[in-house]
Amino acid sequence: MTPPIVSTVEGYGFHPTGEAAYGRSLFVVNPGVPIEDAMESLSELLSSAGETLYATAMGERTLLLHDAWLVKHTLDAAKAVVDSLKESLAVQRLKSHGA
Repeated sequence: MTPPIVSTVEGYGFHPTGEAAYGRSLFVVNPGVPIEDAMESLSELLSSAGETLYATAMGERTLLLHDAWLVKHTLDAAKAVVDSLKESLAVQRLKSHGA
């Protein structure tokens, strides 16, 4: 029996834009990206944010306003990938239990 293919699912947006009442996101995680590729991108996003925060914590740089927004947007993108993969895994779990 071959293991189920886990990939990103549709519907996980990040970077809200426009009027909040509309709940629109400018960017979205694309469905169908294999988990290995999604995890690699996730690792790169987290490393980028981590390097900026580490340098700030060590006093090597000052976290300016635009740097703070950069870290926030990077973390929002990473969270969208994680949430998409979590849903994919939950769907696979339900399928494997016959629900």
